[in-house]
Amino acid sequence: MKRLPAVLLCMTLAFAAVGCGQDKGKAQTERKATTQTTSKATAHKKASTKAQKKAPTLAQKKQPDRTADCNKQANLKNLKGVDRSRFVNSCVSGRA
Repeated sequence: MKRLPAVLLCMTLAFAAVGCGQDKGKAQTERKATTQTTSKATAHKKASTKAQKKAPTLAQKKQPDRTADCNKQANLKNLKGVDRSRFVNSCVSGRA
């Protein structure tokens, strides 16, 4: 007889835990669905802004030409090592 109340108490706690766990699962599933919908919309916005940012500007298009010209000038001056890199960097940035 002493064990009957203990068994009933344990069963009550077990059923309560299972019952509470089921409600949480439903709430989390609904929350995940809402989050996924929101994240898809956000991802679409990010993709569209990235596509707009990928178009190179006129200055970016001219950069390889300037670099090539500065390298040619460095070759004509027979510059090497640190002196060459300093010259090319200053030339490309427009300081030389």
